Amino acid sequence: MIKAAVIDDEEPSREVLCNYLKEFCMDVEVVATASSVKTAFRVINKYKPDLVFLDIEMPDGKGFDLLKMYEKIDFKVIFVTAYSEYAIKAFRVNAVDYLLKPVKIDELQAAVEKVRNNRNDTSYPVRIAEILKSLSGDQSVQQTIVIPHMKGFDVLKVNEIIMCKADGYCTILFLEGNRKVISSRNLKQYESLLAEHNFIRVHHSYLANLGHVTGYTKQGEIILTENNKAFLGDNFRNQFLNKFRSKL
Repeated sequence: MIKAAVIDDEEPSREVLCNYLKEFCMDVEVVATASSVKTAFRVINKYKPDLVFLDIEMPDGKGFDLLKMYEKIDFKVIFVTAYSEYAIKAFRVNAVDYLLKPVKIDELQAAVEKVRNNRNDTSYPVRIAEILKSLSGDQSVQQTIVIPHMKGFDVLKVNEIIMCKADGYCTILFLEGNRKVISSRNLKQYESLLAEHNFIRVHHSYLANLGHVTGYTKQGEIILTENNKAFLGDNFRNQFLNKFRSKL
């Protein structure tokens, strides 16, 4: 039996992965889950899993930060990511498994099968160390984002996203070149993913890239590049205006 821990800040993602493992990888037992780096460190030390499914982006840090807490990593890791082509290339180069969100059953089964076949791989800690070294402090990890949608996914440069608009449980991303992508993720998830990239929430339905803001009207309209407009909600007004007051 393979003891596993599922580390992901999104409860639906944790539940889906746990259910997939129970139904399609019956020799994997989920012994612990966690939603942050801090709690993950605690449950891994307590339950000693053989395998950790590790989300890259969490509220209090990155999955890489968790791994750096260990002098020696004595468990296998399958990274789970919704973005970052740079990170994916690092995983491929170092032959470390990853799953792209939304997780597909066949890819999950293949990743678990590799773990089964390589439980005694003595070179694994070296490969993990190489990944941490290659990604350490490199901001290019954050420069692309994978956008899942009904037909598959798109890999976009973060700075080409002008704004995001909620559309029910989905999100419309407005891109340079008058392009649009409809993602199956909700706006709150993009607010978290893009917070470090000059994006701020300006309305319960809008997320704006400050690098694309070209103007504002007292009627509450934010003008963005390529004739895009977002509404400014009262609860977000001070935060938005404070970004520009120092330049007036």
